Amino acid sequence: MNYIIEGAQELSVVGEYDVAVFGGGPAGVAAATAAAKTGAKTTIIERYGYLGGQATGGLVILLVGLTDGKEQIIKGICKDTIKKLKQVSRIERIGPHILFDPEALKLVFDDFITENNIKPYYHTFLSNAVIYDNMVSAAVIDGKSGRGIIKAKVYIDATGDGDFSKFCGLPFLQEKKEKLLPVTLGIRVGGLDTEKVKKYINENHEKYQNILKDLNLSNLMGGWIPTLHKGEAWFNIVHAQNIDCTDTQDLTHAEIQTRKAVHKLINIFQKEIEGFENGYLIDTSAQMGVRDSRRIKGLHFFTKEDADKNFDDAIARAPNYITGVQGSVQVPYGCMVTRKMNNLIFAGRCISIDHELFGMFREIPCCMATGHAAGVAAALACKDDTVINIKKIDISQLQGILLEQGAVIWI
Repeated sequence: MNYIIEGAQELSVVGEYDVAVFGGGPAGVAAATAAAKTGAKTTIIERYGYLGGQATGGLVILLVGLTDGKEQIIKGICKDTIKKLKQVSRIERIGPHILFDPEALKLVFDDFITENNIKPYYHTFLSNAVIYDNMVSAAVIDGKSGRGIIKAKVYIDATGDGDFSKFCGLPFLQEKKEKLLPVTLGIRVGGLDTEKVKKYINENHEKYQNILKDLNLSNLMGGWIPTLHKGEAWFNIVHAQNIDCTDTQDLTHAEIQTRKAVHKLINIFQKEIEGFENGYLIDTSAQMGVRDSRRIKGLHFFTKEDADKNFDDAIARAPNYITGVQGSVQVPYGCMVTRKMNNLIFAGRCISIDHELFGMFREIPCCMATGHAAGVAAALACKDDTVINIKKIDISQLQGILLEQGAVIWI
């Protein structure tokens, strides 16, 4: 492989903050909002032109994992989000889940940012980190304006892929391609008689599955559901397997492969499924739906044996899917911080968990819960008059503020 050595550059510091949140998905929005509410001067950096990540651009428009089967176990900023969506009538409860309008959620999250005086940098992404003495001393950002520097006392990685772990040289876990969960291109389809479609698929389930099989689409996960708009449905069934989402060529291949599959699927459904005759593609998700990539090696690595444990440093709850029965588990703070870095905390699906339990922690509500905790923790660390160390904050104070802000830790 050929190489070119890039010359040294002077990079402008475009902003200095108490807390810098990288990634504007649900975890990042919760983290930034919580940090600001706890008194920190906060910024959020997002590679797309909107917030919400998979919930908006990924068209993952169903909040799953909110409850333990009986009671809602994830509240706080997640509950505030649901409340704001209710105020604009862009939400509907489907059993234990919440169906929402992704365009409305973009506005709700923008409101969180403006209401809490958080400085947003959209169309901007993390491209490197400057490390000194177990601290991130600066984050290198890139975008249309060129390269620059964001400086902060504490950095929160809510990128989903644990990008800071790569740039900081931290150990992380990532499954081999064949064991990674599939990526998905979400789609919305209009012109449907959704009741007829539902009836046909229920009565001809095997034929429906065979159509997916013939298109080389996995039927191991995903599904479809009518949206909030008449004659419209969301399909979460166009998957690509063996994709490493931290590899740009893999992502490129997945985008092309799934887009082709979408149009084939629409054409076949029009011919085969009653109620779909006049169906047309409204849109595909602006970003690939990613479930699985890097996970950090934190102070605590959560395994199946931890499901029944109580943790002194518990900061949130997650639904317990291990036995398939109702219940929840405590999420320890140690899953979000690493031994090496003193001013870096992780939130969302990249926290320190066993891949076997990934489904319990990667859903949007749990990502918001860990984001909420990360934001409060970062703000508390900034208030330390001595040396900042995210691992040495007062856990009882963190828990107390989380409870004041409506989060659920104990039930």
